[in-house]
Amino acid sequence: MFKILFSIQQWLRVTISLIYLSCVALLSLLPPKDLPDIPLFPGEDKIIHALMYLGLAWLVCWAMHAESKNIWYYLVTIFSISWGIIMEIFQYLMHLGRSFEFYDIIGNSIGTLSGVFIYSLFVYIKRNNDAKMAEDSYFENLRI
Repeated sequence: MFKILFSIQQWLRVTISLIYLSCVALLSLLPPKDLPDIPLFPGEDKIIHALMYLGLAWLVCWAMHAESKNIWYYLVTIFSISWGIIMEIFQYLMHLGRSFEFYDIIGNSIGTLSGVFIYSLFVYIKRNNDAKMAEDSYFENLRI
């Protein structure tokens, strides 16, 4: 799975990330009357915010090959949290039935940090698998 995931060309990674970013913007800025009202439990929208931004941060890390330089993890975190704040400000300014909520920013930030962490965990697992495969190959060549 990791081999396939990390072998996808960068232009496709960036395209997928931009499409996802557009979906986040659309869902963030649509008037509430245009969205389905499925009440689950109090505060469920904060979990939805966290999951949306988890996906955004993970995809942007993946698109930008964040594993190549650690600075990318910080830049992705700053970008995703800033995007969430901008979306909240736009909701306040547009007057379409949406409002600025500080707790949405908290949910976005938790999702962002989780997405960056999960991506870095994927990279760690991939590197360990690659090192294990190289080690196994080395010892296999010694036996021959």
